[in-house]
Amino acid sequence: MNRTSALRRWTLRGLLALLVLVIALAAAAWGLVRASRPQLDGEIALPGLTAPLSLGRDDRGTLVVEGRTRLDVARGLGFAHAQERFFEMDLVRRSAAGELSALFGEKALERDRTRRVHRLRARLTDRFEQLSGEDRLLLLAYAEGVNAGLHALPVRPWQYLLLRAKPSDWTPVDSLLVISEMYFMLQSGSIEMGFERALLREKAGDAVFAWLSPRGGRWDAALDGSAVSDATMPTPDQLDLRARPAVPGTPVSAPAAGATRAPVAAAPGPARVPTASGAVSEEPTVFGSNNWAVSGSRSTHGGAILANDMHLGLGVPSIWYRAQFQIGSGPGMLRAAGVTLPGLPALVVGSNGTVAWGFTNAYGKWFDWVDVPENAAIKTHQEPIEVKGGATQPLVVVEMDGAPVITTEGQRRYALHWVAHEGAAYNLELDRMLQVRHVSEALAVAQRAGMPHQNLVAADRDGQIGWTIAGRLWSQPGLASSFGRFTAPTAIRHDWLPTDRAPQVLSPAQGQLWTANNRQLGGDAGELLGDGGFDLGARAQQIRDRLSEKPKHDEDSIGAIHLDDEARFMKTWSARLLAAARTDAGTNPTHRAFVQLLENWHGRADADSAGYRLVRQARLRVLDTLWDAWTAPALGERQADPKRRIRWRNQFEYSAARAVDERPAHLLPPAFASWDALLLAQLDAAARDVAPDGNLGGATWGAANASHIQHVLSKAIPALSRWLDMPSVPQGGDTNLPHVAGPAFGQSERLVVSPGREDRGWLSLPGGQSGHPMSPYYGAGHQDWVEGKHTPLLAGTLVHRITAHRD
Repeated sequence: MNRTSALRRWTLRGLLALLVLVIALAAAAWGLVRASRPQLDGEIALPGLTAPLSLGRDDRGTLVVEGRTRLDVARGLGFAHAQERFFEMDLVRRSAAGELSALFGEKALERDRTRRVHRLRARLTDRFEQLSGEDRLLLLAYAEGVNAGLHALPVRPWQYLLLRAKPSDWTPVDSLLVISEMYFMLQSGSIEMGFERALLREKAGDAVFAWLSPRGGRWDAALDGSAVSDATMPTPDQLDLRARPAVPGTPVSAPAAGATRAPVAAAPGPARVPTASGAVSEEPTVFGSNNWAVSGSRSTHGGAILANDMHLGLGVPSIWYRAQFQIGSGPGMLRAAGVTLPGLPALVVGSNGTVAWGFTNAYGKWFDWVDVPENAAIKTHQEPIEVKGGATQPLVVVEMDGAPVITTEGQRRYALHWVAHEGAAYNLELDRMLQVRHVSEALAVAQRAGMPHQNLVAADRDGQIGWTIAGRLWSQPGLASSFGRFTAPTAIRHDWLPTDRAPQVLSPAQGQLWTANNRQLGGDAGELLGDGGFDLGARAQQIRDRLSEKPKHDEDSIGAIHLDDEARFMKTWSARLLAAARTDAGTNPTHRAFVQLLENWHGRADADSAGYRLVRQARLRVLDTLWDAWTAPALGERQADPKRRIRWRNQFEYSAARAVDERPAHLLPPAFASWDALLLAQLDAAARDVAPDGNLGGATWGAANASHIQHVLSKAIPALSRWLDMPSVPQGGDTNLPHVAGPAFGQSERLVVSPGREDRGWLSLPGGQSGHPMSPYYGAGHQDWVEGKHTPLLAGTLVHRITAHRD
């Protein structure tokens, strides 16, 4: 009995000791994480300052940097970026350079291989030495600030504690790598599409290729009003499905588009909706944005108004960082407000009090896929990849005339010649936007800028507006010889175009501008840009028409377009599907239910809409089915291989919709007795997809489109999700309307501003300023973004301040 009691006492003591140890370890971990929080108040030393510098923050965490010179402000911004976002900056530079394995180990090795073939760290190290002295000084000052901010933390950033790693100092070349990561993010989809299109043309022939890959149609909304002729429908001699038997075992709805080999590592896209068969229907990803503007003649107060929302993957913290620069003092003081990108010293989008500017991705052709001949002269480079916890992995990069050989197809090799490989595609010219005083100056700065190609829309205090392509333009061979074609080795040389040849629109007669990743120009000007896979144009058309609906606008009416959920594009599909459902609604209770649901649909992509979700899914099913049927004669079994499959792209809408409307017998897949039968089959399948339990009315769009905005580490360690991720909420919006919204993709910022009236402007972000979960600014502003509230552009009353002195 005594032994038993003693054993119990010692067991209890042991358990208590273990509990104390666990608590002590948890307290120590909590203390270490807490110690890595950014500094918000006090005094610091910064190398190279010419005068004391102030770093203030308001209750949203907006950074206000007040300094004597531009370089001083760059140092202060670098300090704040490092304290709040160094881990995220580190991931960006590592991703671009193919160096993630050194931090995450073997799990990142395959991604590193896809990036390292571009040898961007080596290329950009050379480029840094070629930059102007002004650009080099700006990058050096920013890097000094970053490293000062990193070293000022009492404990290294908390993410490195979790990963048991140490951060490396920032270098000026790392900032150039941040620019290159944006090239990957914004242009890799076009590159993949270009490769697939060239293969498809070879396999299908010119006539069928033109039908499968049209260049425009009814949804076009070009700035110059130009139109592209409809693709010619293939004749029965060119494509006749009546001669092809149905494939045994093929489901009524053909398998949806799956993943395909990505020659250039791409970023994640919008929602993927699983079908009943386990396939995935999805709208092709368009990394882009919306922007629009009205001139002073079209505003209620006589000033030009600009709006911008950049569509990117959403994460925690959000990609952008709110900042306000105040450079100098007295009457000559410059104040600029907007968003910065941690890793770069520039204000990316915003207003300097006289000119405001914003961007959307421009889908021109900024690449060549080169068919490498067997006897091509090649050069090899050794690019060893460091792997955490493992041996360094060798990688041999093969290049032809500077273009890395990226992929193979059978016995053929293909090299990628990409503008992002060229040193001249990188500079800090965008920073000159701080100094411009007229839209014409802003367009000139954009045309010289070394950055991924964007549609720049600018507005100035005098009421003028303008558009151009930001980013260096190179010569194009012409659409007839480049669209959907591989490039011969002798044709991969491009000349840089002088900026006076860059297309632009200044002070348009109608007093409005709009871009949404759509085709902007036709004729000779369009030939200067090429076609890298423009978006459909439905978003752009709706924005254009919203602007035209009112003779005069103010900030509120301009900003309301950000959250416009009317589904004008999807209404056309609702009409097609409703007509089919009515054909047998009298005898088919299921189709009668479809009729009732679609007749009662209010025509919006609202979170509570079941009708929108059904129409959307049925449309995707129709496009999947027609794509598989029409590509099968040329591509055969390739389409059953997820790694090799060629997917339909946005412009395929034109051909699919035309076939459904005109109903050519030779293009009807043989599994269906009529075109109505095809539509009804897709409706039936879509209903099973969205409501397996049969409750169509309860299958709302918001349930499928609920936000899912995660921290990168919670993706790897789900247990961290409750502390790191933003709350999930049902949301409206979608791809082909102004309010672009997906679970982890959408409006990464919403800006409305009239230069000179910044106090009435607003800027909303989907996440907070800080990457530290114990910071008061970790999720600040997120709820306002969710609810569509207007967050002021300018900083409010400062609640924290750091004073910096020269080290």
